Parts: sequence; C-alpha cells; structure tokens
Amino acid sequence: MTPATDTAPDSPLVSVTADPSEPLAATIVRAVAAVDDERIAALPPLTESVDPDAVDALFSSDASGHVAFTYSGHRVVVDADGGVAVY
Repeated sequence: MTPATDTAPDSPLVSVTADPSEPLAATIVRAVAAVDDERIAALPPLTESVDPDAVDALFSSDASGHVAFTYSGHRVVVDADGGVAVY
C-alpha cells in the first residue's frame, strides 16, 4: 500500500486501493494509521465506527456506490471499486 497524499482541503489526506487478497477493514485501518502517523494498535477499534464485516460484504459483489463514516476523527469514504480515501 503506497498512499498518495495531497494537502488540498477537499482532497483526501490519503487515497489507497484495497488489496483484494485481504479484508477491506485492514486497508481502512492502515490508511488512517498512515494519516495519523500512528501504529495500528494505537487506533480505536474499527467496530466503534462501522461494522467491518458489513463493509466487506457490501463490496464483495458487483455492487456500485460508496459508504462514508467517521473513524478516529477522520471521514473515511470507501468506494465499491476498493478505493479508500481518508479526509
């Protein structure tokens, strides 16, 4: 995972594409950890913000669209194509 960074206010702080061989939740947590320059273990559980299994299930089919939620003080947007953006 190589995050692309941008400091424009409406641009994501980090934007990554999920690795299809791992749970989408792992990509989300790593992306937020990269923004906060924190260890993954230092972040709150993702389950406090969203049901990781539901996010995985939502985008495991040929779905379209996106889901947005707040995690560790950041707005996170997950696209059906596996894109994860952290604002």
